[in-house]
Amino acid sequence: MSLEVRPTRDLDEFARAVYGIAQYFGAPPDEERLGRLAKALELERMHAAFEDDEIVGGAGAFTYDFSVPGGTLPCAGVTVVGVYPTHRRRGVLRAMMETQLRDVHERGEPIAALWASEETIYGRFGYGIAAWSGGVKIKREWSAFRAAGRTDRQDALRDADRGARALPAGVGCASRATSRRALAHEGLVGGPNAAAS
Repeated sequence: MSLEVRPTRDLDEFARAVYGIAQYFGAPPDEERLGRLAKALELERMHAAFEDDEIVGGAGAFTYDFSVPGGTLPCAGVTVVGVYPTHRRRGVLRAMMETQLRDVHERGEPIAALWASEETIYGRFGYGIAAWSGGVKIKREWSAFRAAGRTDRQDALRDADRGARALPAGVGCASRATSRRALAHEGLVGGPNAAAS
């Protein structure tokens, strides 16, 4: 296998690199979602893994400043990392992560951070747990439930969220976040146009 990892050069390569992770969630992102992502994640920060001329994976990083005690530091916000199922366990992830970390270093970013869905994967690349829990403040107009489409499943998720609040400090934050993500995935959490319940 001849493998090359390099930044994407156009929106087509960007989309195929993002599909390295997007395919595990169903379908490729539509044009609108892809356009929004491309505005926040520069083409040159999305690395694509090529086998010959075909993209077989991707790893991106947002450019932002990370709050630290006493100020901020430049940070690579690692995101949308994925390898096509046809190319797993062939060194593609390692090649992408090593290339990405070299790029982070060359940009002078002393921190690379990610929110891993499978944290055991990233320890071998130098990532570790930074916090056991976290919190998010959301404006009221972004936190309403949609009026239509209520289901028993939503009631079960809401019950899980209520149960999470009863857990010890630190555990509850992660559990509530998980419940919230589940609600969002089900399309039951609305944005500014949602009707409050």
